[in-house]
Amino acid sequence: MFDPLKPLDAPESFESNMHFANGLHRGFRVPNQYSAKDPEVLRTTGQTHRVTVRNARLLDPAPTIDSHGFQLIHAPCDMDLMDTDVVMTEYYDHCRDVVKRVRGCYEVRGGGHEYRNGFGGQSGARGVKPTPNGSGGGYGMGIHSDMCAAVEDAFAKIVPDERHFESLNIWRSVKKNELVFTAPLGVCDMQSVDPDDIVFGDGTATGNIKQYYKVVDQRVVFSPNQRWYYFPNMSKDEVLIFRQYDTRVEELNLRTVFHSAVVDPNTPIEAPTRYTIEVRMQAVYDRETEKQARVERFKAQIADVYRDGSKSDWWRGPIENYVPPSGV
Repeated sequence: MFDPLKPLDAPESFESNMHFANGLHRGFRVPNQYSAKDPEVLRTTGQTHRVTVRNARLLDPAPTIDSHGFQLIHAPCDMDLMDTDVVMTEYYDHCRDVVKRVRGCYEVRGGGHEYRNGFGGQSGARGVKPTPNGSGGGYGMGIHSDMCAAVEDAFAKIVPDERHFESLNIWRSVKKNELVFTAPLGVCDMQSVDPDDIVFGDGTATGNIKQYYKVVDQRVVFSPNQRWYYFPNMSKDEVLIFRQYDTRVEELNLRTVFHSAVVDPNTPIEAPTRYTIEVRMQAVYDRETEKQARVERFKAQIADVYRDGSKSDWWRGPIENYVPPSGV
């Protein structure tokens, strides 16, 4: 009988298929199923490559947000993370304390969370289940970064006083009596990404399954130089923190961490599907002296023309042609 609290033997690395951006779209905006005018274009947006995913627990010294863009923290939490009210009060305070401790920032602002509990397109125990707060619930199986400089306008309401900020994802299991086995989160060492391999895409914010919203995300084209990692057997007392956007960083590849759920072929079929929560918050730092010029410079990196020459108007707001799943 499978013991959900017994760590599995974790090798130094494993091989897995991961889903990258197609290099055809370098320098262009990548459309999605809502914005593509020609459905055939969607066949060109991604490519699958076989990737070595390394055990990050074996790194010495251990990776940090400053060195790799991600960091594993021991942060015990004895709360019911399936209770939305508890999450938005007690757990958000817990996350702010963790971020302050790890980043040494001026303060922590913002807060929003999503749950992940199954594979999209599958049914039964391995499929997506309804979540406590109505977030989408599906594992993110395509390599991405959730945000870029397009978030600056919205985040000005969260960090209004001309301060630098770093948006962080605080990722952990919600289950007290299970380790994370199925579809662990794969994270890419930000130092190993070539800025020329980064493309911008029409993304979707899945925080509310009744209405998805537009975001501009980032994708990455495959390179054998990229170094991918995961943390096996994560417990509820551990939290993985990784960078999603940092206004202090000029280098595009060091501004974010590309990530994706990854299939570990060593995971037994009887292992439970993971149920995780991810909270996004902003670590606030010193005041900016030339914010407008810096924002314009960062935004100028975002491609706004598709490969066919048409211009993208995908920036923010509700997705007009989004249809929620039946029964929602």
